[in-house]
Amino acid sequence: MGHWCRICRNIKPNEKFSGKGHKNHICRDCSRKPKEEIEEIEHKDEIFNYLKQSNISKKNISRLQNLVCSHNKQVAEMAEIVLEIALIKPHKKRRLKFLAKENRELLSKLEKTGLIMAHRWENSNVCTILAAY
Repeated sequence: MGHWCRICRNIKPNEKFSGKGHKNHICRDCSRKPKEEIEEIEHKDEIFNYLKQSNISKKNISRLQNLVCSHNKQVAEMAEIVLEIALIKPHKKRRLKFLAKENRELLSKLEKTGLIMAHRWENSNVCTILAAY
């Protein structure tokens, strides 16, 4: 059956995990990667998951403010975009339609970074929403 590695996103046999790797869901190959690379992947997943939530809470907003100060430029940029969205429209319901009406440039930033896929919309649906408004 195996285990799922949260860094490389693969299911690998039990032999590919060390004792700590089982608990942390990190395979031996990924645990050898530099710490900065692992943290980058984890931070990007965290930011992506904020958009999947039905509500971005105040605690999430404070965490995003910490991630905006990250040394990694990509993580900081993604966190800044999600923070801006959280301040404008923290609830997920009709978020994309609201951004299409009120803040198109923020929606285009979301699309450029790939964060728009957190809403499970395909690009054609996003284009349809943009065309409607």
